[in-house]
Amino acid sequence: MLACFIGRYLNWERLKNADSMLVESIGYNDRCEQIKIRAGVKMEITNSELRKIILNKQMITNLSDEPLAVCSRLNGFQTQADNTMLEQVFAVRTELAAFRQTQWRDELVRCWSIRGQLHVFPYMEIPLFLHRGRSIGLRDVDDIRTDIYLREEEKRVYADLILEKLSEKPLTLNELKEVTAKAGLHKEAERSVFNPWGGLIRYLIETGQVYQQYSSRKYKRLEKFEPWEQEKAELEIARRYFENYGPCTIEDARTYFKRRKRVIQDWMEKLELEEVVVDGISRFGINIDHNVETLPDLLLLSDSDPLLIGYEKEENPFVEAEHTREIFGYSGLIRPGILVGDRIVGTWRFIEGKPKMNIFAELTKAEIERIENFLHNLERK
Repeated sequence: MLACFIGRYLNWERLKNADSMLVESIGYNDRCEQIKIRAGVKMEITNSELRKIILNKQMITNLSDEPLAVCSRLNGFQTQADNTMLEQVFAVRTELAAFRQTQWRDELVRCWSIRGQLHVFPYMEIPLFLHRGRSIGLRDVDDIRTDIYLREEEKRVYADLILEKLSEKPLTLNELKEVTAKAGLHKEAERSVFNPWGGLIRYLIETGQVYQQYSSRKYKRLEKFEPWEQEKAELEIARRYFENYGPCTIEDARTYFKRRKRVIQDWMEKLELEEVVVDGISRFGINIDHNVETLPDLLLLSDSDPLLIGYEKEENPFVEAEHTREIFGYSGLIRPGILVGDRIVGTWRFIEGKPKMNIFAELTKAEIERIENFLHNLERK
């Protein structure tokens, strides 16, 4: 029965349309106390209340009819080469009628941003996420520097060629490969220009010269824009995190941003954060709504869903400690999760075009009732 409802739930109409830096303990404790003082009166809440608040903040139980606004509030969505899983991130947060519209997808771009990972976010947010002072690809293959495939002067020739051709019209990846091949780029050197994890094309995107449209997957020349100043941009991105992922811990934020604790603390001191305590641990957020009761019956989460990547994996509020490795592999792999109520109870994936699932948790009576209610509602649609 479970295999049946997983397959039916995917709702093909929706899918088709669609390290570590040490900080002196005394200084760290003092800074935490300053943050607590600024946060005001502490309120203790339960883990159950915490999860309800986060689900509401992330628009899981508070569906939006504006997909672009959802994407912006959550600082864009991490993605990979295939858009299928990313569509699911939008699907579980957006009203069905809005999700089925197509024009909003034309306003999305693909670009490397937070944690140096490829993200999708609205075109209008390029000045924010490509702000001044941000670090770009650290590997020489993702930069204009000489790498094992091409010298710097060769890279500049191909960069100029790509920019010239994109000034004429948008081109797909394969079309760009044809252009560079005709200009003499051999197959081995494609690993520099079109590296699967970045390459020269990443350099052109991160330096604000090119962007890739989400819907058509075509590359386009980017008109000149005025990037945000670094301090203002980083604080705005941090504000969105604490407001829409919170209440979260400092370690959660450090994991999400991959930045030093000192940097996170500086942001926190500048933001008007509220503090709640869960099992003796302080969590911080903005505009925390304590009166949230709604929970979803069943949802399939993408492997890049903010519920999974927005928190320290060993302390993720939705994954019980004994099941951490079922979701977060040792190699960095994250498996798509099955959310029932406020708990991730299993994983799922596509095999030969069909969804297959693995329930690793022992389901409670209440969770079984939620699944049955979900199936009943499906029958009525």
